[in-house]
This record gives sequence, C-alpha cells and structure tokens, in this order.
Amino acid sequence: MELIDEMKSQLPIPAYASQDLSRYLVKNGKDIKPDTELKIIQVVDSGNEGGIACLLDVVGSDSFVISLALLRIKPGHPLADKISAYQKKRIRSIFRSKGLKPRRR
Repeated sequence: MELIDEMKSQLPIPAYASQDLSRYLVKNGKDIKPDTELKIIQVVDSGNEGGIACLLDVVGSDSFVISLALLRIKPGHPLADKISAYQKKRIRSIFRSKGLKPRRR
C-alpha cells in the first residue's frame, strides 16, 4: 500500500485522538485528551478488516496500537491531506459494510 510506505518514510508522525477515541481511552484509565499530542512510530497494513494500524508512543503511558481512522494528524503535516482522504474512504467503507450511512460533517 502506497500510503503506508509514505507514512513509514515520515515517522514519527504527530497525531491526536479523535473525540470518540479520547472518551474511550479516558473511560479506560488513559489520560489522553483530544489535545494530547501522540506520535505514530510504526504503521502496518492489518488487511481489509483492520485497515492501517498505528503503534503510538505516548509520553507517560504505555504504547498501544490503534486504527489510523481514529486519529487526527497534526495540521500542516506533509501527509495530512492524503491521510485524511484515506480516513474518509475507510470510514465510509466501514459504515457501508454494516449497512449504515456515514454521518455528514
């Protein structure tokens, strides 16, 4: 996958948790708010089911793996537009596979 290769060449990539991800993490004991800067330190293709998975390095916390679809890339990053396009496509695909319509923002 071309995007994964481009991302690997730009590591680490600064990112932030989405609102939904942040709520989930806080509820489960991780103090990661939407404005907490995270660093993507590794990316892998987890197939059609999982999409692009990112290993995050989090200051003061254990590292963990999360789907790229649940992250926001720091504005101004060279790959921000490509990653955003991937995320939109991925989220639409997930919704359609469940028979749902994606929310419009």
